Amino acid sequence: MVDLPDAILLRSADPPDGYLAAFDEVGLRAVCEPVLSFAFPRQDAFTDRLTRRADYEGVVATSPRVAAALGRAFEEQEALAQAWRGAPVYAVGPKTAGRIRDVGLDPKGADAGSADALAARIIDDAPTAPLLFLCGNRRRDTIPRRLRDADIPFEEMVVYETHPRTDLTLPSSDGSAWLVFFSPSGIDAVEASGTVALDTYRLAAIGPTTGGALEDAGHGVEAVADTPSPDGLVSAIYEETEG
Repeated sequence: MVDLPDAILLRSADPPDGYLAAFDEVGLRAVCEPVLSFAFPRQDAFTDRLTRRADYEGVVATSPRVAAALGRAFEEQEALAQAWRGAPVYAVGPKTAGRIRDVGLDPKGADAGSADALAARIIDDAPTAPLLFLCGNRRRDTIPRRLRDADIPFEEMVVYETHPRTDLTLPSSDGSAWLVFFSPSGIDAVEASGTVALDTYRLAAIGPTTGGALEDAGHGVEAVADTPSPDGLVSAIYEETEG
């Protein structure tokens, strides 16, 4: 018999991992299982775009992969890193903000809690020069739509591609284990695998966007984190587990 953990987190993990530690602190055992792979096929074009620093007021970073793309560009050209230091970088969530700090930039809005709230923060700041909106090939429309509606100038560039893993397998649960989704792309990957019995798990989401995507796909969601963070996720799941 497979020894199921209390929660399977559909994400990659770099030790020490804050999510695993947060679950452990409340006596729950969690493991991470990545469902996506990422590619950076436009790195040269992205590096060229970054040389136009004077054209932009700042950056919108939609995921940790954007920070990875920036890090790759800065490693190739140290002058780019210097040019962008001090520029506002609007980051969705604390994980993305942390990765942005790691590449030497200053994140803003990490405490907003959602793409919609971050868009409101950008609109309140009222940038006059264009923002460089960096995203993946499967990005949601929340931030671009809000910025367009508010006449906030921005230029979009896809800097990474998301692909579902083709070898994903997860054990069936007895109905007590949690399966935690961290993005709508993760939902697509699990459904495409055809190997995961979602109805045998209790489902949780890192935030309202992912929770809504689960519901749109016809799945019940028992727990949604109030903030996209280890503490926010664990609090939501622990409350349901103990209740």
